[in-house]
Amino acid sequence: MNAIDEVIEHHRFIESWLGGTAADLGGFLDMHTPDFTWYDPDGAMLTLPDLRAAMERAHGTVPGLRIRIREPRVLLDRDGLTVVTYEEHHPDSVRRAVAMFVPAPEARNGLLWRGLHETWTRPQAS
Repeated sequence: MNAIDEVIEHHRFIESWLGGTAADLGGFLDMHTPDFTWYDPDGAMLTLPDLRAAMERAHGTVPGLRIRIREPRVLLDRDGLTVVTYEEHHPDSVRRAVAMFVPAPEARNGLLWRGLHETWTRPQAS
């Protein structure tokens, strides 16, 4: 299990999906638990169905997107829970994230996303 590899691979898919080069959203969504929650940088709480809808709407909307993951660090890895923090750098914004994972031996990197909380550190340009 490597949570940091999972964070990086997840964002590589997001780049390709938003860039329009990925064609299948199913594998991405399968990397989340059914009760996954995401607090986006604006404070909205989204569920897995909300994530699906947002990703479907966003397909191909950011050609050439590059997301850089900086300062990834495992905060906790015990008792069936892994918590990771990292900075997510987009061309026009930066956010700090805390992700929670649960073990899933069948999953890529042995983990499923259980929760994500993001906070702007440099907001999007207007």
